[in-house]
Amino acid sequence: MHAHLTPVSSSSDSACPARPDLPTPQAPAAAFSPAGRSPFSTAPAVDAAAFDVVPDRRGTASLKWDFAAERGRPENVLPLWVADMDHATAPAVTNALLWRTRHGIFGYSDPDDAYNAALTGWFSRRYGWQVEAGWNTVTPGVVPALALAVRALTAPGEAVLIEEPVYYPFREVVEDNGRTVAAVPLVRDADGVYRRDLAALESTIEATGSRLLLLCNPHNPVGRVWSRDELAALDEVAARHGVVVAADEIHADLALPGFATTPFASLSEATAARTITCTSPSKSFNLAGLQVANILIADAHLREAFRRELATTGYSQPNVLGLTACRAAYEGGEAWLDALREHIAAARAHVEARLERIEGIEAAPCEGTYLLWLDCSGFLEATGLEPDALDDVMLHEAGIWLDDGRIFGAGGEGFTRINVACPRATLDAALDRLEAAVATVTARAGQAARRGRVALSA
Repeated sequence: MHAHLTPVSSSSDSACPARPDLPTPQAPAAAFSPAGRSPFSTAPAVDAAAFDVVPDRRGTASLKWDFAAERGRPENVLPLWVADMDHATAPAVTNALLWRTRHGIFGYSDPDDAYNAALTGWFSRRYGWQVEAGWNTVTPGVVPALALAVRALTAPGEAVLIEEPVYYPFREVVEDNGRTVAAVPLVRDADGVYRRDLAALESTIEATGSRLLLLCNPHNPVGRVWSRDELAALDEVAARHGVVVAADEIHADLALPGFATTPFASLSEATAARTITCTSPSKSFNLAGLQVANILIADAHLREAFRRELATTGYSQPNVLGLTACRAAYEGGEAWLDALREHIAAARAHVEARLERIEGIEAAPCEGTYLLWLDCSGFLEATGLEPDALDDVMLHEAGIWLDDGRIFGAGGEGFTRINVACPRATLDAALDRLEAAVATVTARAGQAARRGRVALSA
């Protein structure tokens, strides 16, 4: 029987209760004065226990929780697929949004000096990377920015480089815009760690004439946080062949303790001149629905090409609540983010420990993101199942909704991706379901094999 998760609510008489831990929203002039420090830079103490509160997300038009039937999944499935968290965002962000909504006017807005200071300060403090505000172009998201880069820098029919298995929109933004995918496989070593095959990358560039590489840094789904040396080696190949790099660094803030993301453009001024850096607080602060991304392009000509393409869409002013949330996250969310990273690291370790009891499934080594890449090849081999049966087992035998590895391209067969950014109770419920399903399917396969042998001997 599937475990029942009891939601925790702070109010019995409101569908959207007030957060008791939040200070009273500031008056407009005080809250958003460009002079001095914002009140959102003073964050309340982080209570790590908050990450294990089980929210009730149903009935909120949540893609993750409310649209199983519409997407052909069972209604009672436990969703750990799409990359958003079952955690409330940082209190500094919620406080800022409360003030902004109570102000009640949602007219056209643009990034102001305070926003720019929050943005550049974040990259300076967290990465030692000195970003100029003038480099930034705000878009509704990183995936739209990748599509814009493809259209701005390549012509229909031209090849665009990706490294598979990789986040599936990489392939989609290439093919949907009439370009050709030039996929270079990542290589998994004896320890299960994914490495880049530079020789294969270079030969693919030479064979296809590709001028654009979509880089995932850190890598989704395999969990690599590429080292500075690895990125420098990639940069040398890209520079030698005149390849521009569009770097999706949306998971940069989520390098796990002991690892550090190196922004690709931070390697050198020359590297920055060939790079479109796609960033957003949406993954690290759970703000995907507010649709704000910061696209950093140091080179004036490259930036102008990108902005011209953006102009063709008719998009101009960004979402005002997205701007508010991003500023607040970068001004007051650091302590919360560091606590989140510890929570994710603990969740990863917990999953790895639980998998020791689940025959045939193991996690690839993970250095960043809240997504774990699960190798199910042993389970498939033990049961005689083909890779295309794996998702059916997860959905209908285990009752959990994960992202099947095949959607991530070559090398994804026999893998599945699980989102561990959730309360421990939710994670344990999913692992309980998985353990029971694997045991049942394995036993059933064993019985079928024995019956087959008996029939043959008779």
